[in-house]
Amino acid sequence: MSVSQTNDGLSGGLINLETIKSKPDVNFRRTKIVCTIGPACWEVDQLETLIDAGMNVARFNFSHGDHEGHLAVLNRLREAAKNKNANIAVMLDTKG
Repeated sequence: MSVSQTNDGLSGGLINLETIKSKPDVNFRRTKIVCTIGPACWEVDQLETLIDAGMNVARFNFSHGDHEGHLAVLNRLREAAKNKNANIAVMLDTKG
């Protein structure tokens, strides 16, 4: 069945005007927001702001900095996630 053959003009019949207008439940969101963590957002309060804005994944770029510095930021990220009762994935982008 093509889009032009559906009654509401939307493919699959799972989407209608009411679902488009309704406020989405972010717990079921499939899209992820990946934030690269850098010096501008290393502090707990800044990380909490990113979590409030919808961050799902924190990306650490290992092309810059050292392991000890990234560990310190990771520990602050864990603290911020705990404060916000949020699950945040961590992505490590290695050199090369």
